[in-house]
Amino acid sequence: MLTLGERDPSLEIPVAFLLVRGLTRDRSAQGVERALADFVAEVLATSTYEALAATPELAGYRDLHARFGKTGRQYLAAPESLYKLLFKRGAWRAVDPLIDAYTLVSLQTRVSIGAHDAARLRLPLRLQPTVGGERVLLIGEASPIALSANEYGYRDADGQLLGRMACRQAEATKVTADTREVIFILQGHAALSAQQLRVTADKLAQALADWVGFGAEPARYEVLP
Repeated sequence: MLTLGERDPSLEIPVAFLLVRGLTRDRSAQGVERALADFVAEVLATSTYEALAATPELAGYRDLHARFGKTGRQYLAAPESLYKLLFKRGAWRAVDPLIDAYTLVSLQTRVSIGAHDAARLRLPLRLQPTVGGERVLLIGEASPIALSANEYGYRDADGQLLGRMACRQAEATKVTADTREVIFILQGHAALSAQQLRVTADKLAQALADWVGFGAEPARYEVLP
C-alpha cells in the first residue's frame, strides 16, 4: 500500500494527503477563472477581512500556532494570508487553472491547502516539529530562511522540507505548468476536524476534475486524525 503521510502524534494536528495522478490540463481556464471571480466579488461585497479572520476556521490556525509560541505575520496560515491579500488588492488575478482551482477551494473552506509536485519529492511525507536551524527556500523569496525551534514542517523520505507550518510552501516542490502528479496537503486544527478535511479533499478532487482534468485513475487520499 502506498503510504502518503505520517504524523508525530504529539502534535495533535489533523492532516489529509490527497494524491492526484495523470493531470491532463485539458479544460478551458475560463471555468475556474469565472468561478474564482464570482466568489471573490461576493466576498468583497458581503464581508471584511476582520470578520473572516475571526471565524473559527482561520482563528483556529492562529490559536494552533500560538500553542507553539509562534505569532505574527510570518505565522499566518495560508488561507488567512490569501484573504488578507484579497482585501488589500480588491481583486484576484488568475494564475493557472491548477493553482486557481485549489486556491478557490481553500478560500471557500478556509482550509490550508499546499500543492506539491510529486515528481520533486519522495514518499512518505512526515509532519514533525523543527529543532531549529533547518533552512528552506520559500516560494517568492530570494534566499533560504532558517526555521526556529518548535515550529512544525512536512518532510519527505529524504528529509526535504516542503514548507513552513501551514503558512508557506517551499520553492523546491512547487507545482508548475509541467506538473502532472500532485500531492495536496490539507491541514486542520481543533476547529477543523479530520472529517472536515475529508469533505474538503472530495471537494478539491471534484474541482480538479471539473476545471483541470485528470486521467482515469481516481484521486485518493489518506487522513491522519
